[in-house]
Amino acid sequence: MAFFGPHNAEINQYNNLIKNENGKISGYQYTLGVTLLRKLDEGMTFDDEIMEQYAAIKASRDAIEGYNNKLIEIQQLIAEEEAAKAAEKERRAAEAATLRAARAAELAAKAGGLFGRNNSAPAGGAACPGCGNIVAPGMLFCNKCGTKLPEAPAPAAGKTCPNCGNTVDDGMAFCNKCGTKLG
Repeated sequence: MAFFGPHNAEINQYNNLIKNENGKISGYQYTLGVTLLRKLDEGMTFDDEIMEQYAAIKASRDAIEGYNNKLIEIQQLIAEEEAAKAAEKERRAAEAATLRAARAAELAAKAGGLFGRNNSAPAGGAACPGCGNIVAPGMLFCNKCGTKLPEAPAPAAGKTCPNCGNTVDDGMAFCNKCGTKLG
């Protein structure tokens, strides 16, 4: 309710003082409740009305503790599920890599058979361990997937192509690098 007139400032002043005192009372009530709760926690007893309220607070505290324990159980379950998913993902990736390498070796063997060779990779070359791609001798990285290749032993001194100097197998009729007819 607003008042107009010569006493308006004085009325507002008293309304503000009342509001401030009500704020103090709210603070005192909170402090009183905290103090009383601490004393109850320490084992003091009071009249039945206070003890009933304290029993309700204890029940809520117990419920909160139970809920926190359930949250911990759920978090542990989530962690276990995530670990199992990660392990399964790793297992599948390893299985896929093994299958890719086996398929690459199979294809290389078929390709070798088509060209009259028994080995599955170019002379001195190898299959990439990452993707199974057949790589030429001397390559340090796979030209298909970029995997670093294991270092191959130096080729044994043997027959070389008269045109390009590529090391060739004894049974080869043509150089697999430049196509020159051998022997």
